Amino acid sequence: MKLQKLILFLVVSGIVLAMTACGAAEPETKTLTFSPLALSIPALKGLSEGVKAVGGEMGYDVIVVDPDFDPTKQAQQLNELITTGRTSAAWVISVNPGAMKDVVDQAQAKEVVLVLNGVPEDYGYSGMQAGVTFARINYEKFGGTVGELLGQCVNEKLGGSAKVIFLQSAEGTAGKQEIEESMQGKLSELAPGAEIVATAIISERAEGQNTVGQILQANPDANAVMTTNDEGGLGALGAFKAAGTELPCLVDAGGNDEVLAAVESGEMYGAAALDFQGDMMQTFEAVATMLADPSAPGAQLEVPVIPHKTGE
Repeated sequence: MKLQKLILFLVVSGIVLAMTACGAAEPETKTLTFSPLALSIPALKGLSEGVKAVGGEMGYDVIVVDPDFDPTKQAQQLNELITTGRTSAAWVISVNPGAMKDVVDQAQAKEVVLVLNGVPEDYGYSGMQAGVTFARINYEKFGGTVGELLGQCVNEKLGGSAKVIFLQSAEGTAGKQEIEESMQGKLSELAPGAEIVATAIISERAEGQNTVGQILQANPDANAVMTTNDEGGLGALGAFKAAGTELPCLVDAGGNDEVLAAVESGEMYGAAALDFQGDMMQTFEAVATMLADPSAPGAQLEVPVIPHKTGE
């Protein structure tokens, strides 16, 4: 009986303390909305599942909306949730930052905090905004990591000289110029004896394999590949295997599961990958900080870049 009374006393005391801390009211439910470009993109669909799982563990109700590449639809979905009070925060990968001005205005008026991709200038601002955190991909760092890894491989395995096939992204790809210039710049810095003998634009794996196969016919002494995407990397790997030609140095920008497995096995020398899990955790931290004071300016974040190298 004494034990039961003690338990009852502790429970009641805990309730009283909780009510005192919260002004004798139920704690407000925190709701986070995640709005990616489109859920038809496998990586973003997977990220949405991660947001729901991690958000749930952190005490958030998570709403996932799908604008399906439509900037008007994205703005409408977010404005409805914000103006009706159904969300207290939103993580948005904007289809078109220029279409988000009204969303930001509505969010600030309702003290709904936002995490937006990019930088303030993308949205027409000259500096940080109250209750808004921005998260950019540092394309220069991303590309530079690829060039650095390939330079290391050329020096370690090829004595500082290489014949490089450079597989690039299609025009209009986000960060194309910054990534490709940084790749070439870092490679030249670390391995000046590496010569780019051929370039090609690759967006699909089968296309990559066929194109690299044709390049190999004209450049049979090619022994290194640097690519801006996984499709190019995996296509190149297939092309060299089909030709029975050794490929000592292959470095990829992207780092999907198949690519990382190839790096681990030694088929690829390395890959640069964006750390979306790390980005998700820093996003939740930013949301919590801003919810504590929605009137304070948010922060400028960067998506972490992780270098993966065979043998490490």
